[in-house]
Amino acid sequence: MPTPRTAVLVVAAALGCLRAGADEIYLKSGGQFSGRIISRTATAVEMDIGAGKIGVPMSSVLRIEEGHSTLQEYEERASRQPPGDVDAWITLGDWAAEQGLGAQAREAYTRALAASPSDRRANEALGNMQIDGRWVGEDEGYQARGFVRFEGQWITPVEHEAILRERAAEDQREHQRREGELRAREADARAQEAESRAREAEAKAAEANSAQEGIPLWYGWGAGPSNWSTGQVVVRPLPARPIVVPR
Repeated sequence: MPTPRTAVLVVAAALGCLRAGADEIYLKSGGQFSGRIISRTATAVEMDIGAGKIGVPMSSVLRIEEGHSTLQEYEERASRQPPGDVDAWITLGDWAAEQGLGAQAREAYTRALAASPSDRRANEALGNMQIDGRWVGEDEGYQARGFVRFEGQWITPVEHEAILRERAAEDQREHQRREGELRAREADARAQEAESRAREAEAKAAEANSAQEGIPLWYGWGAGPSNWSTGQVVVRPLPARPIVVPR
């Protein structure tokens, strides 16, 4: 994990130089940049804000106020520092960090470390670690102590294993949820298919019943008359036959 000093440098680099006495660029939108103006033309102005450089089109600038920035002060002080004066470079690094000049603070600590590679203050300020009596970089130090780099951070193997287990369990829960949804959709599809078949069978049965109700009663007794008389039915007597008596 990052040391407190390293965290300060990171935050300082992000904040940039927002101190009184700096060059100020006021924008028409209401924003403002503070730092040291590097170049200025009719179309754009470039400024070093400590954490980096930015370019601003003049069409967006309301006004510019030039002053003596902390970045300029750092550069002036650094130019007067003896190369081998470790204490002076560390003092300058601490001052730069307090002023929000993260990049310059790191530069000063690096100059101190170049003059004295074993200086504890400079090494700790840069995030270095002491392993077996020697100073190593942050990555090597964490690796030597058994830490694992995971998603940009150094964590212990126990923490790493716990994260992996939790994610595996979450993946399993998600898999089961999706499987449940799939089974529910399949069951719903089967139910809809069964309902469709039942409606089809009912329709066929109703059609068959309707056809049967329209068949004449004599349909099953053979052929019947094609026309039935609607007049009076006359029964004619049969002719009489003579009775013969045997002798």
